[in-house]
Amino acid sequence: MDAFVFLKGLPAVLGIVGFFVYLWAGQYRIGGDLMKGVVDKLRAAPNVDIKDYASLTPTRIGQLIERDTAVRSVVNDQDVKLIRLIVILHNVLTLIVLLVCAALVGLGIWLIARPEPLSIVARPPVAARANADLALTDLDLVKVEWDAKGLTESVSVFLENVDTNARTGKKAVLADVRSVTFGADDLHDVASNRKYRGKNRVRTVIEWSGQAVRSDIADILVGIKYRLMIGGTLITPQGSRSINTLLATIDDSTEQLPRDYCFSVDFAGWSRSNSALVAPLKACNSKAEVNLPFLQQVEWSRPPGLVLNDPLADRPTARLCIAAPQRPDNNC
Repeated sequence: MDAFVFLKGLPAVLGIVGFFVYLWAGQYRIGGDLMKGVVDKLRAAPNVDIKDYASLTPTRIGQLIERDTAVRSVVNDQDVKLIRLIVILHNVLTLIVLLVCAALVGLGIWLIARPEPLSIVARPPVAARANADLALTDLDLVKVEWDAKGLTESVSVFLENVDTNARTGKKAVLADVRSVTFGADDLHDVASNRKYRGKNRVRTVIEWSGQAVRSDIADILVGIKYRLMIGGTLITPQGSRSINTLLATIDDSTEQLPRDYCFSVDFAGWSRSNSALVAPLKACNSKAEVNLPFLQQVEWSRPPGLVLNDPLADRPTARLCIAAPQRPDNNC
């Protein structure tokens, strides 16, 4: 038997045991020496037959005196008055014992039957994707999970920056859902550090019924988005022309990156002849235009992608995408 279940049922066990102990021994002790003296008088009287009374409680002695004149003649009026008082005391005490024992039994049943109060263990935020080689960044979909036991209540879940106290908006769900996700827009409310290669120390907070639990701290790094944008239009005083650009940004801006930030990527896709097509590209934020002579060979029905080659230190926080008229990407 589970120890907690036994402890919950202990009041009921005590109530039942206490009731039978009182019936067996407790009620015979009411009145003490007085009752012992009356019983001795009755047993010594030659004209009183009490052999059928194996045990004489105050109530039984009172009943015996009331209906048997021979018994009544053995005791005096003072004994009768005291016995009546003791009978009243006996009945009152019996009622109290019954109520207390019933309350203990009821408490034990209630403790066993009632649901446990809600208890939650919060886990730190993690990336919703399965790629373990990439760090958790503010560009990722973030999953928050928790363990819950007991009553099912509505809880409020949010992320909190432990250094700045910045918070995301709260998500209200039932405790047994045990998981919510936060998008990049949510993370920008809590990721206060926006510097290049910066990080934010964030934890999960879950609130319910005036209680709150917090998880261990997780690092959410500042993500860098590398965009290859194909088929743009450059407008100059001399006219306009088509342009392809490769740009690295934080929050859609190059402001937080070093002014001389340069990087290289591989364009990886499939050619129209069904062979692998890999093209190295290099760009700097100060000069983002790139030449893409291989575009006519690309089979756009099979989505191409980008792989960051340099700088290697930025690879865990890099998120790369291609925006092209042939294949629009709403997340790019």
